[in-house]
Amino acid sequence: MEKFDSCQWPWLADLHAHLGTSISPATLWEIAQDRGFVLPKRDYHDFVEYISISPNNPTPLDEYFNTVYHKLLDKLSSGTKEVERAVYETFSGAYRSNHVQLLELRTNPMKHNLEAEVDLDQLIMAMLRGMERALLAYPKLSGGIIFCLGREFSHKKNSIIVEKAIKYHSRGIVGIDLAGPYGQKFSVEQYEELFTAARKANLGITVHAGEQMDHSDMWEIIELLRPERIGHGICAAYDARLMSELVRRDIVLEICPLSNLATRAVDNIAQMKHIMRTFLKNGVKFTVNTDWPEVIDKNHLHEQFNWLLREKILDESELRMCNALAFERTFIAGCGLDPYL
Repeated sequence: MEKFDSCQWPWLADLHAHLGTSISPATLWEIAQDRGFVLPKRDYHDFVEYISISPNNPTPLDEYFNTVYHKLLDKLSSGTKEVERAVYETFSGAYRSNHVQLLELRTNPMKHNLEAEVDLDQLIMAMLRGMERALLAYPKLSGGIIFCLGREFSHKKNSIIVEKAIKYHSRGIVGIDLAGPYGQKFSVEQYEELFTAARKANLGITVHAGEQMDHSDMWEIIELLRPERIGHGICAAYDARLMSELVRRDIVLEICPLSNLATRAVDNIAQMKHIMRTFLKNGVKFTVNTDWPEVIDKNHLHEQFNWLLREKILDESELRMCNALAFERTFIAGCGLDPYL
C-alpha cells in the first residue's frame, strides 16, 4: 500500500485553513486557563472531545458553527494577546509537526475583536505579529493571512474588512474571501465593486462556494467576483457546463475532503471519491487542504494525504500534482519554495 513519506517528500502547502479551527486544543485550553474562562467541560480530554468531529462522528456545518465554532473557538482566540498567541502557535505547529512549509490562514478579524471592544487595527497588528514571529523562528516557512468577509455581515462591515486588507497587504494580508451562512439580504451583486477594489490592490481573490451540493451561486460568483480560487466548490462535479467554465477561467478549487465528510457536506467516502475523480477526468484543477486541521480527527495535511492514498481516492502522482499546484497558485508573492517534486 502506498504511504506518504515525510522524509522523501517533506514539504506541503495548505491554502485553506481557518484560524479558529487551526488552533491546537492544548493552546485553546491554556488560553482559557490564563483568562479564567469557564469552559463547557472541566476536564481537558472532555474538552477535546467536545470540540472535535470526524467522518465517523459527523456534525452538520451550521450546528457546529452555532454550538462550538463561533460560540467558543472564536471567543477563546479573541483579543490582541490571545489572537497573537493563536496565530503564532498555528503557523509554528503547522511547520514543526505537520510538514507544512506554506500556509495561508484565513479569518474574519471582526470575529476576534470582542464585538468591537478591541480596536480592529490593534487586533490585526496582533495577528500579523503572531505570524511574523513564526516566520522569524522558522525561516523556511512562508505564510499569509486571508481576510474573510461574512455573508451574514452588513455590506458596511464587509467594506471595512476589505479596507483593512488593502491597508495591511504589505504586511502579510494576502487575499480576501467570502464565507459564512447566507443571510436573507445577501446579494453577490453588492460585492462586485469591493472585490474589484481588492483585485486592483493586488490581493488574491477566493470565495467559499458550492460546498453543500447547491451550486446556484457559483455562476454568479464566477461572473461577478472573478475569483482565482474557490473554497470547496464540490457541487461543480455534478454540472458539466460549470466544470468547463472553471477550466476555461483557470479557477482552482480548494478541496477539503475530510472536512466535507465530517460536516456532512458529502455523504460518504464513495461520494468524495466520485467528486475528486470527476474533477480529474474533466481537467478541473484542485488542491488538497485541511479547512479545520485541529478539530477534525486525523486531519493534519500529511495524515489526509495518507488517507487519500489508503482509500484509493488519489494516487501519489496525483497528490504531488495537487501539492505542486498549491505552491504555484498561492497568494503569497515570491515565496520561492521548492516542494521537492
